[in-house]
Amino acid sequence: MKQLFLERSNPRNQAFFLCLVSLILFVVDGKSTVLTPVRQAAGSLVEPIVWLAVLPRRLAEHGSSFFELRDQQRLELFEQRRLSEMLQARQLKFEALASENNRLRALLGSSAKVSDLVLIAEVVGISPDPDQHYVMVDKGLNDGAFVGQAVIDATGLVGQVAETTTNLSKVLLVTDQSHAVPVLSIRTASQLIVEGTGNRNLLSMRHVSESLDLKVGDLLVTSGLGQRFPSGYPVAEIARYQLAPGAAFSEVLAKPSSQLQTLDHVLLVFDSVKDLIPDVAVKSVGPADG
Repeated sequence: MKQLFLERSNPRNQAFFLCLVSLILFVVDGKSTVLTPVRQAAGSLVEPIVWLAVLPRRLAEHGSSFFELRDQQRLELFEQRRLSEMLQARQLKFEALASENNRLRALLGSSAKVSDLVLIAEVVGISPDPDQHYVMVDKGLNDGAFVGQAVIDATGLVGQVAETTTNLSKVLLVTDQSHAVPVLSIRTASQLIVEGTGNRNLLSMRHVSESLDLKVGDLLVTSGLGQRFPSGYPVAEIARYQLAPGAAFSEVLAKPSSQLQTLDHVLLVFDSVKDLIPDVAVKSVGPADG
């Protein structure tokens, strides 16, 4: 009897039995709702298995979406940064053009106020040596420039032409140590000599007698002595006036009137129209309005 129960059933019989049971369940389920609770319970038991089965696919989809979104955001950020840099570059260019336009307007306004004929020149180079103060401008012999010619900007005397070539001129600045210019104090009419110090922010006056009535803030203009510089152009403003005890002369320092640190255009001054070649006189220079 024990061997009878332990004996395994025929697989063919098992399959037939399972098919028969399935067929009966299928028919019963189709004809009535008796098995509905059983089907629902079985579905609830299978749900975790189904969820685990589709989990890898869902994770892959979410991961792919995440990386695609990150790449898209990175591209958008890069494009926004590039656009921002381009706009900033354009803004800087517009500001530079506006600043240059304002300086040219001021320069033209200055040329209308002077009593001499002038020619606008653009600064194309500066001295690489800090001990030599000069700039190169784009006007030369072909434009009527000559050695010793006075050069000004919208605020005062810049210097004088030291060398000329066909199309270029070297302008020695008033702050160069080898430069000197006779000046006149507007307030007291005192005659002085202003010399360069090698510092673009300072000029000096040596051998100033203590008897001269000078004060900080006094404006110094070209006196016209020596017939090198036309009279009346601002040169400097006294920044320091001091007499040391026992010294024979006062120490006087002045600040240049011209904007030597930011030169981009200057005016070449001519004494008369005969100094100009005809084409330049007609195209670039006009008499003062008063």
